Amino acid sequence: MSSNDFYKNLKEITDFSKIMEDSNYKKIPNDWYVITSDIKSSTKAIENGMYKQVNFIAALTIIGILNINRDEDFPYVFGGDGASLIIPANLLEQSKKVLLEASKKAKSAFDLELRIGFVSVKEIEEKGSFIELTKFKISDSYTQAIIRGNGLELAEELLKSQYNKYKIEDNFTHEYNPNFEGLECRWENIKTPKDETISVMIKSINQKDNNKIYTNCIKRIEEIAGIHSDRNPLKTQNQLNLSFNPKILNAEASIFTQNTVSKFFTISRLMLENFLGLILMRYSIAKWGQYKNIILKTTDTEKFDDMLRMVISTKRNQTKELEKYLEEEYQNKNLVYGIHKSDSALMTCLIFQRHGKHIHFIDSSNGGYALAAKELKNRLKNLQ
Repeated sequence: MSSNDFYKNLKEITDFSKIMEDSNYKKIPNDWYVITSDIKSSTKAIENGMYKQVNFIAALTIIGILNINRDEDFPYVFGGDGASLIIPANLLEQSKKVLLEASKKAKSAFDLELRIGFVSVKEIEEKGSFIELTKFKISDSYTQAIIRGNGLELAEELLKSQYNKYKIEDNFTHEYNPNFEGLECRWENIKTPKDETISVMIKSINQKDNNKIYTNCIKRIEEIAGIHSDRNPLKTQNQLNLSFNPKILNAEASIFTQNTVSKFFTISRLMLENFLGLILMRYSIAKWGQYKNIILKTTDTEKFDDMLRMVISTKRNQTKELEKYLEEEYQNKNLVYGIHKSDSALMTCLIFQRHGKHIHFIDSSNGGYALAAKELKNRLKNLQ
């Protein structure tokens, strides 16, 4: 079996509570590469009201690499203000070109600095770290990577601490024209079905009891906030409303053109497409009656990449109960955590086939994972 097919042939699990079972994981081939991207000073950008743009650029790197060959299958994680991907060697050169173009677009469209780099799995292992994978089947339409081991964390640390060594240089001549088609941001923020929509990040700091700590966290979250369908921030089609707000549509338009006149016509075109989509969905014309249902089945709300990341809807008393539990575990030096609270969620969409393959990244509004990560890092510093 070619190592290129490693991820495609991994078995799937269907119960998120089973993600810590050792038998579900396989070690990634050491001829693969970890790609990392990170928006510098993302917290400041979010505080300046640019959380949609930050999310959009994080997703840009993923869609660009997925578009290299849509028949290839490999793992990736959307982190709100960055992304990590693990790719086979045959995609590396095209991926470098994609990331360089994404970095240029981040700067020209939003004046954001996107740090981009890569490190081989072989080097990660030589430095004493590892990466293992399994797949979580969310629905018949969407399967998500579950990643454990400290290899991703090491790759991110190397990118930040030794950027000049691991960054991607704009000095090669590989002929590939990056394609970012399919990246969309055309929906209004999704109002919470309860009191709050929260982004939660939890990282074990007790290596000996890693599996037990994460298993207990998932169990406790279910006891507090309910099973996945109960805590899902996107529960019904009625929460999905197409946007006609130029400020929302501007994020997508800015990626594909910076010319003021051209951007005006692009936003006008997006408004027209949204109006047509509204009519088609409202009257269930052709396949459009099922379009929102496809979205519900392909949302990315809970994941694990050696850290538990969840966007869930809660009542305020449930949030307080969860915070109390996590704070007790933090004081016992079992974990660090971060929580960002909002009254809505933001959805960034990857559309490969309008009535086929979709991926919808969900984050809580006004900062989401990025601000939760800031809290988590502050707690980690306080322990040192």
